[in-house]
Amino acid sequence: MPWLINAAQLDKFRKAQKNVIVLDASWHLPEEQRQPYQEFLTAHITGAKFLNLEDFHDKESNLPNMLIRNEQSIRDKIGALGISNEHKIIFYDNSKLHTSCRALWMFKIFGHNPNQLYILDGGYPAWEKYGGKVDAGESKSGSAKSYTVNFEAHYIRSLIQMKTNLHHPTEQVVDMRHPVRFAGGPEHRAGLRSGHIPESFSFPFTTMFEADGLWKPIEKIRKQLSGIGIELSCPIITTCGSAITATILNFALDLMNISHHSVYDGSWCEWGADQLYSGESSLAERPVKTSLDD
Repeated sequence: MPWLINAAQLDKFRKAQKNVIVLDASWHLPEEQRQPYQEFLTAHITGAKFLNLEDFHDKESNLPNMLIRNEQSIRDKIGALGISNEHKIIFYDNSKLHTSCRALWMFKIFGHNPNQLYILDGGYPAWEKYGGKVDAGESKSGSAKSYTVNFEAHYIRSLIQMKTNLHHPTEQVVDMRHPVRFAGGPEHRAGLRSGHIPESFSFPFTTMFEADGLWKPIEKIRKQLSGIGIELSCPIITTCGSAITATILNFALDLMNISHHSVYDGSWCEWGADQLYSGESSLAERPVKTSLDD
């Protein structure tokens, strides 16, 4: 399973472990007008490299943030970062969306050993508070490595699978968006209906973190999930706006040693779209529920 480590543990890893690579996986919503790579150039954990999440988005899809499926492209991009299949990878971010979870989820899908994947609790602010060493400018390029991709598609759910699950439910759906959006409030993207997938649970990702951005105790998160009626012994599909924050719960479930979970890659940008897709006869094929319907 993946691991959650603190700044002191990261510092020890950097100094004592071989085949360790630290990746800044920061990403922000367009409306924030923040440039993660420019922020990386200003300051980053010493020795870290920048992982551009958008390099792994499917540019041919009309949906935002859909995961790339071209294995050759994935191999090339990861190998160019100097990463091999033997590397321990420590992800961190400086984003309120905790985007290191998206990065870790991607590497699980690419077939990297989950036991070799780590996230820095609290991200870059925690490293600064710890007083860890910081660099500026470009990271050292190093030599490219050979990387083998073993695509683990069972960590992803498609629109067809979501429709099937709606009519013949075998997996619980947990929505990580803000509760106002879940209830039927306005969407910040154009062309989307308001509401949620019928029978899904609302569990905003922010509920899993303390005010300082650190993770809450994992047992507390377990109780929170059980408290709203989620059966942790049954499979779970996570969703959000565009499959970025959905992955946060998947990481938490990994920490609980719960393996039967996946991410709806299209998320609300796909399900909530107000136009028909090829082969659809009615939007009723993707029904939307609001709190007024309860």
